[in-house]
Amino acid sequence: MQTLPGYLSNTRCPLTNTDKFDGTNWPTWSNNILSIALLKEITGYLDGTTTKPAITTLMPTTETPWNSPNPSGDEWDAKNTWTKILITFNTKNPVGLGITINGTAAKAWKTYKDSYKTTSDMARQNIKQKLRNLTFSDKDDFQNHVTIMRNKLSQARACKGTLYACLDHTVGFT
Repeated sequence: MQTLPGYLSNTRCPLTNTDKFDGTNWPTWSNNILSIALLKEITGYLDGTTTKPAITTLMPTTETPWNSPNPSGDEWDAKNTWTKILITFNTKNPVGLGITINGTAAKAWKTYKDSYKTTSDMARQNIKQKLRNLTFSDKDDFQNHVTIMRNKLSQARACKGTLYACLDHTVGFT
C-alpha cells in the first residue's frame, strides 16, 4: 500500500457544496480559493510561477518543503495535481462551465479568470447601477423597500471590490 508523502498528508478541499463555484459566484469563490492557496502556500501553482523542473538524473534524497519554489518533478506533479483538485473539485460542473481540466493547475485557473472575472466585473457594475436607481416614493410600501435594499446590499457584499464606495450615495428619495 502506497502512503502519501508528508506534503500531501492532511490536505482537504474545505468548501461546502453551497460555496462551490457555479458560474455566478466568482468574487466570493475566487477569494476563498486564493485564501486556501495562500494558507497551503501553493499560489505559485495557480499563477504558474512554480514551474515543473526539467528532468534530471539526480533525484533529491529528501522531500523538499511543501512551499519550495524548486520541488522535484514528482513533488511538482503531486502539488500541481492537488492544486488542480482544489479548484476543480470545488466547482459544481467544471466541464459544463467551460473550464480546461487537462494540463496544469495554472492553465485551469487561467480559464476560470478569463471566463468569469470579466463577467463578475460586469455584474458588479450592474449591481452598482441598480443600487443607484433604487428610489422610494410616498406611495411605496416602506417594508418592501427595506427588503429590496437589504437584498441589493447582500448582492453588493457578494461582489466585494470597490462597490461599497458607492453605497452611501445610491438611495434616492422622492
